[in-house]
Amino acid sequence: MMNHLEEWYDYEQTVIKALSAIMTLFFAGFALHELDIENPLSDFVYQYYLDPIIGESTGDSGYNMVNTMTYGIVLAMFAIALSGWLRHLGIDGSDMTLLALLPFVLWAALGEVVEDAQMFGEVLSAWFVSPGVHFQTAGWVVLSGAAGYSIINNNENSIPKFKRVNTISMVLISSQFLIYGISISGSNTVESKEIDLTLFAIFGILGVLTPIWLKDIGEFFDDLQRTVYFTGVGGSLVLFGGLASYMSWAPSNQLNFWPVVVVIGLPIVVAYLMIQQGRESSIQLASQGIVAGILPPGMTEEEYLASESAEKDLIESLRTKATMAYPVAFLPVVGQFLDGLATYIGIDFFNYSEKHVLSAAVIELFDTAATFAVLKLAIGGIIFWFYSLANFEHRQQHLRLLIGLALMVVGMAPGLRDVGRLMLGV
Repeated sequence: MMNHLEEWYDYEQTVIKALSAIMTLFFAGFALHELDIENPLSDFVYQYYLDPIIGESTGDSGYNMVNTMTYGIVLAMFAIALSGWLRHLGIDGSDMTLLALLPFVLWAALGEVVEDAQMFGEVLSAWFVSPGVHFQTAGWVVLSGAAGYSIINNNENSIPKFKRVNTISMVLISSQFLIYGISISGSNTVESKEIDLTLFAIFGILGVLTPIWLKDIGEFFDDLQRTVYFTGVGGSLVLFGGLASYMSWAPSNQLNFWPVVVVIGLPIVVAYLMIQQGRESSIQLASQGIVAGILPPGMTEEEYLASESAEKDLIESLRTKATMAYPVAFLPVVGQFLDGLATYIGIDFFNYSEKHVLSAAVIELFDTAATFAVLKLAIGGIIFWFYSLANFEHRQQHLRLLIGLALMVVGMAPGLRDVGRLMLGV
């Protein structure tokens, strides 16, 4: 239900207008190019944004300083704008929403690795390179989220909500299975190498049945979160099926599994230690209805800092440890560490190269990617430090969530893609 009590912040409205202007300019440049009208806007759009995307689908692209800075700025602006929309729609702003979105980070990475293995047909291939893959990921998130939102707000339907969630989730996963299955089965790679797609079919069917075999985990989410979570997990299984079929064909000397153990295993250990360290404190605060860093309704940060109360003393005594157990904090830390490890192993052990401009500059400066891994871990520490000190107004909890999501995605997504490529040897 629309929350009419929540007003838009001025900065949210400004950001929405700025994003609208940016998208208008981008599509204007694209349209003028398609109409064969020469103009500097189209030249700029294609030189810095579209040509690198087209090139990446052929394995010959890279990032430049212009698109790197633009993507970062637009991502930050999108997080701000989206936080306002989510609050306005009354969508849950707790960390459970972040956990519901987590499978789509894996989904995007798996899709990119499938594209790296050249298993998609020509039409879909360009949609699985950055930044196109992120727009496509957002599309599936919006579709599943909108479906879940409609279920939450439709109380007149006689069919139980959990059945509607399961049905819609299975339809969305089946759509992915069909769309990507047609593309993969008709790709030049699959046809020329005669890759057996039996495993793709098995994992695809398993993906479609996700709402059934994950029903117990789904109980932790509301209907919207459940729909998004099921769709993300099921879609990830569909894409993993493509990789499984590729691995069944690939020569054994081409595959490398030890990077997966290191790159994913060590961050899992870090996450486990953080959760264990902060669990007791977070539970203690939760028993009082408190989440460290989220202020009570109607209270500003200035008012909180100036206040004196037993509740504030409790929060301040526990907030550092409690933050360790919050997904919005430990997942970005894990994501940054994962990216650093994947880059280090890929460059120093497998002679890969770094395409991102800033990352490449850091690696070149120290002549080893090991320092980059240390730097990413340090960035993770800064992220944790930020969340351990930051105070968000109650109306800003969606912004808190999306900042964590953005910081998690920019680390975890490329890291998972890199380790997937290392595993396949592509």
